[in-house]
Amino acid sequence: MKPVAHRLLLLRHAEAVPAPAGDLSAAADLARPLTEEGHRLARHRGEMMRRAGIVPDLVLCSPALRTRQTYAGLLPFGQNSRSDIRPEIRIEPTLYLAAPDELLARLRVTPDAVHTVLLVGHNPGLPALARYLNGVETALESDFGLGTLASFRVEVEKQESIALAWKGLGPRTAWLESFSQN
Repeated sequence: MKPVAHRLLLLRHAEAVPAPAGDLSAAADLARPLTEEGHRLARHRGEMMRRAGIVPDLVLCSPALRTRQTYAGLLPFGQNSRSDIRPEIRIEPTLYLAAPDELLARLRVTPDAVHTVLLVGHNPGLPALARYLNGVETALESDFGLGTLASFRVEVEKQESIALAWKGLGPRTAWLESFSQN
């Protein structure tokens, strides 16, 4: 049996402006745009992904303005042989400040034909999910800094030409390939 590889990318949004003074509402938090430094970091992450030839098949993004602007800063994807492939983009309200079990549940319903998933979200859910999946990397002992990108390889055994990579996602099923902060 030959291992089948999938890739999971976890990206925390880049730096955003603070909410207006005294406004602690979800609406104010959702509307926070990136700072100039945040836009610069998002473009830098996009350049890193292009150099590595990473083109997601599916992008799952929180509806917060800062996550959507972080994703937009990564573009364009595909400066390689897969340049004609455009990722499916899903802005999903349930990803806003989601807990790790909610993120995991969302990933588990991803079709296995999807080989590379980019999840753009928030602390503390992303680093908690990363620690849960990997369980061993010291780089994951703290929360993700702004703009952190962690890339994981998800491997499963192929049985009867069916690979259940996403459905079987759980502890020690994803292995850290790279971890980029600032």
